[in-house]
Amino acid sequence: MIAFPFALACAAVLTTYAALRDHLPDPLATHFPASGKADGFSSATSFIWVSMALLAVQGAVFAALVHRSGRGSRGSRGVGSLRLMAAFAYGESGLLGYLFPATLFANADVPDAADVRLPMWQLAVALACALLAAALGWLLAGADAAPADEPAEEPHRLPLREGEVASWTRTVTSRVLLGVGLALACAGAVLAFTVSPGIGLPMAVMGVIAVLLSGCRVTVDRRGLTVSPPVVRLPRLRVPLGRIEEATSRQVSAFDDFGGWGYRIRAGRSGLVLRSGDALCLRLTTGKEFVVTVDDARTAAALLNTLIHRAADRGAGRSVDAS
Repeated sequence: MIAFPFALACAAVLTTYAALRDHLPDPLATHFPASGKADGFSSATSFIWVSMALLAVQGAVFAALVHRSGRGSRGSRGVGSLRLMAAFAYGESGLLGYLFPATLFANADVPDAADVRLPMWQLAVALACALLAAALGWLLAGADAAPADEPAEEPHRLPLREGEVASWTRTVTSRVLLGVGLALACAGAVLAFTVSPGIGLPMAVMGVIAVLLSGCRVTVDRRGLTVSPPVVRLPRLRVPLGRIEEATSRQVSAFDDFGGWGYRIRAGRSGLVLRSGDALCLRLTTGKEFVVTVDDARTAAALLNTLIHRAADRGAGRSVDAS
């Protein structure tokens, strides 16, 4: 289902080209700035091949992401979890599926490609098509099923001698966000050069941001839990020991449990979910839960519990001394 709208967009482009091929100039006008007057050109063959390749790659990427998310692997819960992915895929295919044929129609029966215009209202129509297609994808994916939590491990501690200092750190990368970011960046670059920079550049910038934020470093030490990007270290998220009741680890599914990847918020819990699998789960003093997906979460949870217990003992000792 997720690749269907891209196949439909390919069919729309090919059908439009077959109907208009005898009415198109050579070369085609394929790039339009905000004024709407063409300032970039390519052969019809190049335009069709680039359009088909872009749509095919986008469809393959989304199909691979859905397959990787494990639809159906946890029963009916996987059905509703596709809604965001389906909406995004249908929306992007709707955008491209309108713009590429619109470019061909704009070239039709114009003797000189330099005289071709693609007015800005066409962009508004393309965005409206994208929104309608996204809504259709959302509806076709079905309603979200209520997730059933995986059981967490019993809290345990990491043995440390008195005065011994320890820290734990790991990096985690989301291949999903990395793939989506690269796909958006590539699609934006192609659109910026073939259709309009007003369309392509924002998409490319979003893709670059997604790539930069597709990984993070998770650190546990005497300050608590710290999560930050692996390179720039900002923005940084920190949960101090004083806000943590206990730490455990469990298996989570990004789509089934949190509806996607990135910083996620659900009723009673939030988290940084960059992939499915092993996750560090913190029960906070507010009664809510904070989750970070990372390898070796069991060790991180054990160290956090030890540090929490040590901090509590020190606080109790100071209270006794004061009395």
